[in-house]
Amino acid sequence: MKKKGILLTVVILLSVGGLTQAQDELGVTVDVTWVSKYIWRGFDRLDDKVAFQPSINLDLYDTGLSFNLWSSHAGSSAGGGSISTVDAEEWRYALTYTDSVLDGETYKTDWSVSWVYYDFPDMASEDADAQEFNLALSWPDICPAGVVPRYTLIRMWPAQGGGDASAMGGFIHAFGFGYDFTVPELLPDVPEQTLSFTWDIIYNDGTGSGIGAFSASDVDHDWSHMLWGLSTAIECGPGTFTPAVYYQTSMDDSVNDEDEFWVGLSYTVSF
Repeated sequence: MKKKGILLTVVILLSVGGLTQAQDELGVTVDVTWVSKYIWRGFDRLDDKVAFQPSINLDLYDTGLSFNLWSSHAGSSAGGGSISTVDAEEWRYALTYTDSVLDGETYKTDWSVSWVYYDFPDMASEDADAQEFNLALSWPDICPAGVVPRYTLIRMWPAQGGGDASAMGGFIHAFGFGYDFTVPELLPDVPEQTLSFTWDIIYNDGTGSGIGAFSASDVDHDWSHMLWGLSTAIECGPGTFTPAVYYQTSMDDSVNDEDEFWVGLSYTVSF
């Protein structure tokens, strides 16, 4: 079993305490998320099983750089469905730079670039691990009605050659938008609540799921799915509770042969 994910987690958590005391500018966000299904870019990772997905994000001193450590742990280890979850534990390490151009203009563009490493500690690296580069663009001021269009370009490739993951790789294109709106007071003393609606349509240019269930050769070059989401943020104690619902309209059987509905519950604390 590989220990690098666990070791990296310990190092980061031990460092956060000292850095937070020494530098007020270091931003730390801890998130704990439960999902009723783990759907990743159209693929049903765990075949309808729940997952627990904690993460920690470090905003590095207002430089635009951030580091994120994320993990996923299946809610059951066997039985039900066609995908075993015995080796499905997943860790991701992501380094991101975020900035914007044309500030104050209608065409202001928020952008970020990320490098992501996908690590499956219970599997050999050459059989499962992958890397990713992505470029995310959004235009927050282009629509007076508040609709925010966005586009993400994703390039994936196997972390090592020679194993089952060697055929996994390619491009994914995601087009979509977000829109925030408020729900008026429904009960006395209950303030209006902001809801966030998102919609995306994804073109998969032959990129597999990265865990052996679908290699690149199995996936069509086609529009794979549409994703609909609705969420809201509720201040709760020292953090924020975010319930969300998602619906996926699957369009290509090589990625997913059924539509999906799932729920996500997150609690986030920043300091």
